[in-house]
Amino acid sequence: MKREKEKQVESEPKREGSTKHYLTGKEARAIAKANNKEMRRLEKEKRRKVPMSAYVTQMKDERNILEIEDLHSYFFTDQGVVKAVNGVSFEVPMNATVGVVGESGCGKSVTSMSVMRLLQGPTGQIVSGSIRFKALHYKRDEAGKLIPVYERDERGEIVYETQVSKDGKVVTKPKQKRDENGIGEYETEERVFDIAKMPMQEMYRLRGRQMSMVFQEPMTSLNPVFTIGNQLDEVTLIHVPDATKEFAKKRSIEMLNLVGIAMPERVYASYPHELSGGMRQRVMIAMALACEPRLIIADEPTTALDVTIQAQILNLFNELKRKINGSILLITHDLGVIAEMADYVVVMYAGKIIERGTASEIFHNPLHPYTQGLQKSKPTMKSQVEELFNIPGNVPNPIDMPNYCYFKERCTKCIKKCSGEYPQMVQVSPTHYVACHLYEGREQKDGNGRE
Repeated sequence: MKREKEKQVESEPKREGSTKHYLTGKEARAIAKANNKEMRRLEKEKRRKVPMSAYVTQMKDERNILEIEDLHSYFFTDQGVVKAVNGVSFEVPMNATVGVVGESGCGKSVTSMSVMRLLQGPTGQIVSGSIRFKALHYKRDEAGKLIPVYERDERGEIVYETQVSKDGKVVTKPKQKRDENGIGEYETEERVFDIAKMPMQEMYRLRGRQMSMVFQEPMTSLNPVFTIGNQLDEVTLIHVPDATKEFAKKRSIEMLNLVGIAMPERVYASYPHELSGGMRQRVMIAMALACEPRLIIADEPTTALDVTIQAQILNLFNELKRKINGSILLITHDLGVIAEMADYVVVMYAGKIIERGTASEIFHNPLHPYTQGLQKSKPTMKSQVEELFNIPGNVPNPIDMPNYCYFKERCTKCIKKCSGEYPQMVQVSPTHYVACHLYEGREQKDGNGRE
C-alpha cells in the first residue's frame, strides 16, 4: 500500500523561499488571515451539538484500550503553522504500559494533551485523525437519567426495602446494589468513542472518570488557594453518581493512604505549598486514580524528584496498574524509566513516530539511527568515556519541515535515498516497526504492516 501524502491545512499560505529567516508584512498578514479562518472553523467544531452516533466508532483490535491513527495536532502561530504532531499512529493494549520517548519538543506531551483534549485553543487544535477510546458508558433512560442496578434474590426477582422519605412517610422501594465503597451501582455498557470528533461538552464525561492524567509539574497543576482535600473531593463529587461530601472525604483519605502518604488527614487539610515535591506528585497520582480510570496518562511523572522518590513513584504505578486493572501511557525522555516500566515503546522525533515495538526489541535491537543515538547518550555504570555521546545537529524548523527524512541532516548512516520522499513505516517483526530507508525491502512477508 502506498503511503498517503502528508496532510496540509488547506488554508495555509505558502512561504516564498524556504531559506528565509523573516516574513514580509504581506506574508504575515496572509498567515494571520489563514490561521484565523482555520481556528474559527475548528473552534466551531468543538462547540457543535451532534447525536452520539456521530462520534461512536469501533476498535480495529478489541484487545486495545486506545488507538491513535494518523493524528495531526497543530499550533497556529504568527510565524506559521507548527506541526507538533504530524501523522502519529500507535495503540495502547489493555492492561499494558506504553512508553513514549524522544527529545524535548518531539511531540510527546502534545500527543498526550490531544488524547485528553487539553490543547490550549484557539491556537492549539487537533486538525485531523482519530483517537479511539474504549469506555464504560452509563446507560440512560428516556428521560436521560441513569439506570440503577437492583439487588436480586435467588429466583432473580428484585429485592425491595422499606425507607423513610423526607416527609416522614414509610415507602417500599427496590434495593439498589452497592459496591465495596457503598456507592450505588448503575447500568453501564462498553462503547468506543472517537475523542477527536467528540464535542468538548461530551468530553467531560470521559476525562477524570474514564481517563486521567498525571501532569509534569504538580505545583502548577494544583490550585494554591484550595486545600488538598478540596481538590481531591471535587473529583469524586463530579464523577461519582450520588456521592456525598462525607463519602468524598472518606474516598480522598483512602486515596492518600493508597499512594503511601503518612498522616493523610493532616495532608488532606494542607495547602500545596506546605508539601514537598514528592508529596505533591503523590497527591496528583491520588487525584488521577480517585475514580479508578481505565487509562492513566503520566507525563514525566518523576521529573524533578530525587532518585529514591522516583523509584517509589514507579513502584506505585506498577502496583496501582495491577490493582485497578488499567493501562498506562507513560511520557518521558528517561530511557531508564521506560526500561523499568514499559511493555511497549514508541520513539518520536519531530512530531512523527520513527520506531515502535516491545521494550525488549527497542532496547536490545534498536534499528533507527535516532533510537541508537538516544541509547548511546544514556550514562551507564559500565561506561568509561569522559564525555557522553551527543547526537549532532538540530531538529528541523517545525514550521517549514522538509519533504525528506527529518533526521537526514543529523544521521551518520545517511544514504542517497534519504534525500527522496519521507520513509514509510516498515514492519520487521510482528511487533517491531521502523521508518527508515535502510530497512526497506526487509519487511516481514506474512505480516500486516502499518502504512
